Amino acid sequence: MADIQDWVFFHGWEILIVGKIFSIYLISRFLGILSSERRPYIKLYLYRRGHIKKDIFVAIVIFFLGIIFVGMPKYSEKNSFDFYHLIISFLGQCVFYGTEVILLLGLNEFLPMKRKSWRIQIVVFSLISFIFHKSIFLYGISWESNIIAFFALIFYSLRLRGEFGWFHPLLVILFLIAPLSSFFGLDPIWGKRFSLFYFSNQISGLEVTVFAIIFLLYFKRNNVKFLG
Repeated sequence: MADIQDWVFFHGWEILIVGKIFSIYLISRFLGILSSERRPYIKLYLYRRGHIKKDIFVAIVIFFLGIIFVGMPKYSEKNSFDFYHLIISFLGQCVFYGTEVILLLGLNEFLPMKRKSWRIQIVVFSLISFIFHKSIFLYGISWESNIIAFFALIFYSLRLRGEFGWFHPLLVILFLIAPLSSFFGLDPIWGKRFSLFYFSNQISGLEVTVFAIIFLLYFKRNNVKFLG
């Protein structure tokens, strides 16, 4: 039994990646019933990219450097460099958060909610996603509240310009969430077991939420529409 548990833990991201891809495929079949499109997610990919603004990169840098300053990362000497685990962790973060973005984008495309319900939907969907994944993937050792804040940030990013678009969340995942998780020990499955660095000061949901608010206030200050 111990050998099985170890195998599941060390291959946790591979299991999660396969599970998430399979689940999003099944959901796409369901959404296909509600849509006149045979391949609804192809339509979302083509027409829901969104208009990119350079402010997103500035906001990502501010967020990233802020977390680094507060967390004070140190090199993890006990972890020998393992290219495979770093890559599979990074890829896993992209699939993990990315499929949730696709799901929420699809639901709002084919089962649209009222505009006034969007903020409530973000909070509820973030909590449900966190509780669901924490309950299913029991082998993860670092399902912390910062994941809820990450969910909320990428869901808010879906409408940074007042319209639904997947490119902003993609940038947030690729250049902010995935690096912080894989390289700095915020990985929900492996924690800091295989990361190159670890934070000497704890980074919790509070710190992530504070910088997420700064992230959004930066856009508001620069008169970039968000949340429609």
